[in-house]
Amino acid sequence: MNLDSLNYFYEVAKAKSISNVAKNFHISQSALSQQIAKLENYLGIKLFNRNNKGVTLTSEGEILFKYSETIISILNRMRQELYNSINEKKSVNIDCIEPLSYKILSSTLPKLKNKFPTYKMNLNIISDSHINKGDISLGYKKPLKEEGIITKLIGYDEIILIANINFNKDSISIEELFELPLILIDDKNTLDNTILDRLNSTANDFKKFNIIFSTNSFLAAVNGVINSDALTFIPKTIYKDFNEPLIKKIKIENFSASLPVYISYLESYYQINSDFVKSFKNTIKKHLNN
Repeated sequence: MNLDSLNYFYEVAKAKSISNVAKNFHISQSALSQQIAKLENYLGIKLFNRNNKGVTLTSEGEILFKYSETIISILNRMRQELYNSINEKKSVNIDCIEPLSYKILSSTLPKLKNKFPTYKMNLNIISDSHINKGDISLGYKKPLKEEGIITKLIGYDEIILIANINFNKDSISIEELFELPLILIDDKNTLDNTILDRLNSTANDFKKFNIIFSTNSFLAAVNGVINSDALTFIPKTIYKDFNEPLIKKIKIENFSASLPVYISYLESYYQINSDFVKSFKNTIKKHLNN
């Protein structure tokens, strides 16, 4: 497989436009289309449906897109490690799920840079914490056991219900929760399954909720709450990011839930960079306890 063709495919799939990607990469549309055609011929499948508005992925294209991000990420990291080895520079690749990246890592990484100035830190936001390819990974799910990877539970992130600041209550019952408009965050079943478990419910019980829309973006859910009368569940780490008086926490009577936070790191990386890993881990713990 031609890796350049795969990269072009990935960029077109994200942009949903061949012309925009061609412009960004300073190549002609015909040359870019030829790259996509090479990949389609190699795989023996059609990757895009083309129309006047742009392109959309076929079902086979969706499968390739799902894996292409990981393939490209690993390739880039391989190149980075080779570069670092040649230039004798220290580097750390950090995989982190979206909610933990906002407040915690945005304030943690600059402090670590001051303490470890020779390190080049690369932060990669991942959607599924079961897929850990970094030197260090942070997520809510305990990764599958894998030889050479150490995993530890380092704390918990409280799940809270939020509403627009103008919502007329500070506390609701579980019964009221099923009646109020709700924005559902679909984050690979981590958040919603935890909520259902605490409610002694199953996935089918989501049908009982008054769900306005679902999204895989925590920020989209929060903005939805700010601009409507809907409520949503979010991790406390995200709630801390919103200093403006636009949202407020709503207490649910006889309900509490938290997400476990796991850190994973390569044993081989730890052996050489134990001081950095320990500092990173301790800093994250402090943030979770605040």
